[in-house]
Amino acid sequence: MKNIVLSMLSLIATMTGCAQEKRENKLMNTLVRKVDNSIPFFTKDNKYIYVDKTTLEPIDGRKYKRASLYTSTGYAVVDTEEESIVIDINGKEVIKFREGEISLSSVNGLTFYKKHREYEKKMPLWKWEWNILGGAIKKEQTYHSIEVGVVETKQILLQKEVPWLEESYYLDMMEVGDEYVFWNETLYEIKNKHLKKKESNILTVLEDNRFVKEIRGNFSIYAINQNKALHKGLQGTETLSILIEGQLIDLTEINKERYILEVPKLLMDNDTKAIYAFPQYDKVFPKEIKKANATQIDFIKQTSLVYSITNSPYFLLGVFNYDHDIWAYSWLYIDIDGNVVDTVDIDHFKVRDQIGYMVWPNREMILPDQFIKNDWKVGKMKYYGGSKELYEVRVNTKEKQNVYGIWNSKEQQWDVTPQYYSILTLDSEREIYAFQKEEDSLFILYDNKKKQEIGKKSYNNIYSNGMVQERTDCGGFVNYYIDIYTGKEYREE
Repeated sequence: MKNIVLSMLSLIATMTGCAQEKRENKLMNTLVRKVDNSIPFFTKDNKYIYVDKTTLEPIDGRKYKRASLYTSTGYAVVDTEEESIVIDINGKEVIKFREGEISLSSVNGLTFYKKHREYEKKMPLWKWEWNILGGAIKKEQTYHSIEVGVVETKQILLQKEVPWLEESYYLDMMEVGDEYVFWNETLYEIKNKHLKKKESNILTVLEDNRFVKEIRGNFSIYAINQNKALHKGLQGTETLSILIEGQLIDLTEINKERYILEVPKLLMDNDTKAIYAFPQYDKVFPKEIKKANATQIDFIKQTSLVYSITNSPYFLLGVFNYDHDIWAYSWLYIDIDGNVVDTVDIDHFKVRDQIGYMVWPNREMILPDQFIKNDWKVGKMKYYGGSKELYEVRVNTKEKQNVYGIWNSKEQQWDVTPQYYSILTLDSEREIYAFQKEEDSLFILYDNKKKQEIGKKSYNNIYSNGMVQERTDCGGFVNYYIDIYTGKEYREE
């Protein structure tokens, strides 16, 4: 009898759980539809109302001075003459802020907000700024009042008053798996839409749910669900020792940087002397070269850059060529067993400099010489993340300096011949761009897959979320939204 009762209770719990899951899925689908179908519409009286994207019918008729798109979680920021307000998908006011501005960011199903206010703070006597030439004494300093929290639960993560030129805080939350969020050097676990601190003082988050911490000059690498460090007692180094033909060679000034990095690009285990390399510190660099020819050995002895190629057994070795006609790295590759090869067939790994320009693969590997005209000088290249091997290429020609085009590495062709002063990437996956022909000209929308312009209008600026900026007859600017895929404008004529 007891077993029957337990079985019935278990069945009821299962049925209740399934019903709850169905309700949650239905609510989520409804939310997604509402978010996808709602758009701020710019009216003749310079106000914004939310309308249905397809029919352009007003959703609730309320007008705002400014209005944002809804986040994937169903919240938007609107401004009235008096305050900034966070509203939900039904137009209900959730958060109000009268003295500053609010911004939103959605990560892992949660909506994060930031309240920001700038003000003048009276300072104590010893912090007054005295003018040695006479004149006024500055008794105030510009400060920021910052609050960061979670919209759904009103949980506050940070409240701080900071001087203008000191600390800055951004809504740059990073999702770590489905259950964690990383922000402000802290890893949070998500439980019932609340955030619980799991780890603090984290320097960076790595792939495979790992992270790096530093205590008194020693670095450790942890996995999220393990209390014990995967690697500990690591120290930064710019020297790499490797056995070559029975001789121990010290490679000095490896991955040397102009500035001190939070996490050095080479980490050495103090006990085992194992070396882990940037960017993921995912495997041990070989201690001995087992297979290499004489030319490769000479190259290795000059190496100044060592990176670990993720999701592969290889490391990238670079030697910088200071010849002014080249001014770039040359490359070799070594696997975890110490075997050296001249080439590898890898297309998922990219090395960029601090500005985002390509370092590896280099220009010759991406854009062969036969596709470069005699009077062209190819400069920096940027990879379009999410695309199928598309690169923005800067070129100097006899007629023009610093014009841009789009090179298709997979098809080995110019999708867009270098001719534009500026190219904006609006959707790299669907290959939607905005082109500016000359410095003072307007931007046009372009569909690279269809090889055609989108719509008949041009704008002073175009953003990836669909907001455009247009100059008025009075010399000012208005902002409103368009559909970047069709050119449809959400404004009243």
